[in-house]
Amino acid sequence: MDNKIADEEDVDVNTDPSVSGTNNSSNRSSKGEPTSTSAGGILRMRRKSSMVSSGDHPPNSLTSENASSPHDEERQEKQNRKVRMLRGAMIATLLSATIVVATLVFLYVHGDEQRNFETQYQDSVSKVADAFQYGIDTKHDTASTFSAIYTSTYGNIVKKVNGEEPVWPNATLPFFAAMAHDLLKIANARALSFNPIITQNVNRLEWEAYATDSAWLLGNKTLVIPEENSTWPNNRTVSFGIYSRDADRNVIYDPGYAPESRYEDVLVPVWQIYPIKTNEKAVMFNLHSEKNRQRALDDMLEYQVPTLTAILQLVQDTAIRPSSILFYPVFENFKNPEDFPVFENAGLPFVNKTSVVGSISIVFSWDTLLQRILPNYIKGMICVLRSSIGQEYSYSVSGNDVTFLGEGDRHDPKYDKYKEEVQATLGRTEEELGNVDYLITYTLVMYPSQAFEDAYVTNKAAIYTAGVVLIFLCTSALFLLYDYLVEDRQQKTARFARQSANIVDAMFPAGFRERLYKSHQKSGSPASSRRGSRNDESTVKTSNKTNGEGQGRSHSPSLRRQSTMGRKIVTMQIDKFMKGTRAAPKDHIPTDYSNGDDDKPIADLFLDTSIMFADIVGFTKWSTERSPNEVFRLLERLFWEFDELAALHNVFKLGTIGDCYIAVTGIPDPIEDHASVLTQFAFEARDKVREVFSHLDDEGLDTRKLDMRFGIHSGAITAGILRGTKSRFELFGDTINTASRMESTSVGGKIQVSAETAELIQLDRRGQWLVKRDGLITAKGKGKLQTYWAEPNPAGTRSRVSFSDEALDHLPDNIGTDNNYHKFDSQESDRYYQHEYEKQEENDVLVADENA
Repeated sequence: MDNKIADEEDVDVNTDPSVSGTNNSSNRSSKGEPTSTSAGGILRMRRKSSMVSSGDHPPNSLTSENASSPHDEERQEKQNRKVRMLRGAMIATLLSATIVVATLVFLYVHGDEQRNFETQYQDSVSKVADAFQYGIDTKHDTASTFSAIYTSTYGNIVKKVNGEEPVWPNATLPFFAAMAHDLLKIANARALSFNPIITQNVNRLEWEAYATDSAWLLGNKTLVIPEENSTWPNNRTVSFGIYSRDADRNVIYDPGYAPESRYEDVLVPVWQIYPIKTNEKAVMFNLHSEKNRQRALDDMLEYQVPTLTAILQLVQDTAIRPSSILFYPVFENFKNPEDFPVFENAGLPFVNKTSVVGSISIVFSWDTLLQRILPNYIKGMICVLRSSIGQEYSYSVSGNDVTFLGEGDRHDPKYDKYKEEVQATLGRTEEELGNVDYLITYTLVMYPSQAFEDAYVTNKAAIYTAGVVLIFLCTSALFLLYDYLVEDRQQKTARFARQSANIVDAMFPAGFRERLYKSHQKSGSPASSRRGSRNDESTVKTSNKTNGEGQGRSHSPSLRRQSTMGRKIVTMQIDKFMKGTRAAPKDHIPTDYSNGDDDKPIADLFLDTSIMFADIVGFTKWSTERSPNEVFRLLERLFWEFDELAALHNVFKLGTIGDCYIAVTGIPDPIEDHASVLTQFAFEARDKVREVFSHLDDEGLDTRKLDMRFGIHSGAITAGILRGTKSRFELFGDTINTASRMESTSVGGKIQVSAETAELIQLDRRGQWLVKRDGLITAKGKGKLQTYWAEPNPAGTRSRVSFSDEALDHLPDNIGTDNNYHKFDSQESDRYYQHEYEKQEENDVLVADENA
């Protein structure tokens, strides 16, 4: 777009919204009278608008005719208040119902789940307690059975009946493994053994000799002959004698003395044991040598009742697995005569006292008592095993599985209220001895866990409650939506009615307007159509008199057609005017703006503006040699950068004409230093031009020869929205043409400003930007003009207020100092505009004299 604007008489600037400039004739009226866009013109316009705004309305003003009375407003406010109160009551009712129903649903569902949880827990407690005691009972009964077998086989009275000598403690039961196999399964234990009672200085050597001779009966030859290539202590046999372990767990020949025991010289070696495999090295081990076993054996010997050891960690277990040993006494004779009625038949005396000659030991782990008890849907029941000597171990039972949690009480304290416990009993021990505190006893304490509770107390209550709340909220939302839509429709209807009334009031004089209202009401209201002929005739007579007719007539078809036609015309006028379409008939285009402001064009006069035209030099030739994609690639890249700068500097982009970019300051928001701001924008835009062209040239678009020229002019502009099929933002005035001439007479890479713009830049204390152009330029339609080149200066900039040369003498004396520019307030501004107005009045008088 090299010189095409300079060759045109007028500049038409269109944006989207667009800008349009006209020639000098656009500033004149249709009668040829001169008009002015100077300060005087704007002052006159301001004075007129102030008169209207102060209350000087025409006699038949809409404001005076349609003002509602205070009584109507009060009645309307009461109705609105009642509607709001009813709406609030409805919302409060729905909210209260939501809260009540949601609370009831939550309490019911949660309570039902809670009851189910507690029921299942109590049922599980019963099952675990029964199984726990049952496990102890089966072990007790198994040991009791084996004890009776030994007594019935090797008892002293039995031997007397058979004519044999007593054999204790030299007793080895034949087929021990076969009998122990099934009983061990019933007891759900890990090992079962018979352990004779040996006295150090009485029968130890004799029994060790017996054991050496009878070792072959134990069922493992390594107890008789050591394995080849075995070393100590693995090559130890029964012949080694009764052994124990020292503090370092080394195998030693048991000294036969336990100073901490109540029975210091007693030894209790393991003799017959099942299963013998994996337990063969336990044979001949003195159980009485270890502290935990020692106490239980002492209690068994003293009270002749079955006892339990403290919790042990067996050598076979690598991981922690709490275990214990049940010791059941083996008597030399049956304690109760009824247990062996053959005594009476043999004529032998009853034995009222018997002694313990051995023990049956059953080794078991406590977790086996909790296995295979609960159904699979029970998860996470916590069982804490407590001994009377302070030991505690915790388990989690889930269905058939038992998980060891660790030493100590591991239950969640928040479930303390659900605590349940059961104490293990050994046969008739409590009946024989009473509730004693010197025996080691065990208690199983049970609690539910979070996992147990979660299986029954779910989020179902919350889900149901949320569903109920959601239903009520949806109902409330639908009610509010319906109420909003009704209210919105009413407001839109009322707003459209007000707009339509305002437009009709502005388009028609008072007499015709009243006739139009009456005609529309008479023909369009259903209520009036149902009135009697008397009312219709009265209305027609009134209408006829208004039209100047003499006598009333009946409601003729022609009158109805005329009324309908008028209503359609009014409706079309309102609709077309609001939409601004070009399809409206020409006789409906507004031409008289004396009835109001609603139908006036949207336009205004801006006195202080600056306009910039920027055109690419060499673009026309370059574009003819490039593809459309490359052309738009350049324009988009360049103008995109310009748009970002415009947003940064508060510059208003008017639009583009081909490769010409148009921008303005002072529109739509007035600013004081509009000329300096637009010049600074031009500086940075020129830098962006060079940057973009350099990048595009590197990309192969051959933009080295392209450049851009800028032109800026300042002055007054008429701006407004031109309504039509495509409403546009238009600018009119000679300022646009002059700005275009500044650009067309500039050169590539230069920013040319007019004398008016240079004056404003000088007032803004940025005179260092200006370089006077050599010679005058010839601008088409302008003649000879002095212009200036604008170049940036790195020094800081400051905002200044713009003045014309003629108004400088009317400003305060100190307005030019550095610290007083901000004092140019509204009073000085009025003085400035008053000076411009008076100057324009003088010019108008001179022109009138010349014409005369």
